[in-house]
Amino acid sequence: MSRLRDKYTTLHNNIFATLALGLTIISIIEYSKNKTGVSKLLLVILAIILIPLGIFTEGGLVVLPFILITYSFRGNTKKQIIGYMIFSILLFATSYNQYPTVKETIDMLMYNGERGMSNKFSKYLFYVFYPLHLWLLAIVEFYINK
Repeated sequence: MSRLRDKYTTLHNNIFATLALGLTIISIIEYSKNKTGVSKLLLVILAIILIPLGIFTEGGLVVLPFILITYSFRGNTKKQIIGYMIFSILLFATSYNQYPTVKETIDMLMYNGERGMSNKFSKYLFYVFYPLHLWLLAIVEFYINK
């Protein structure tokens, strides 16, 4: 699967494409709940057909199922964690790196439902840190590949 993803087919450093695809799939699923018969079936088929497009996003086929598990079992942390672990086992069985799903599961277990620190320093720290660390990584990659 990783051979299909190269620098010419994916949007690097653009998690928004992954999130937009996940939101589109969730929106189609939600819209299909109000439909019946053939139109409902076609909408569900469309949502399923969109999933493989994850190959062309930064999150790939790892983040989309994670988004869908989170959506499907929202409000039930126990079922979400079981879903994440089953997904991790599937990734492990296919020799794919399952670290991200294990890490996110641990993060979710530690989340207490309260909003974190909210001040100007923490707000702007992340506005600066995220693009800055991407630039630094790109510079390091440039010098390594030089």
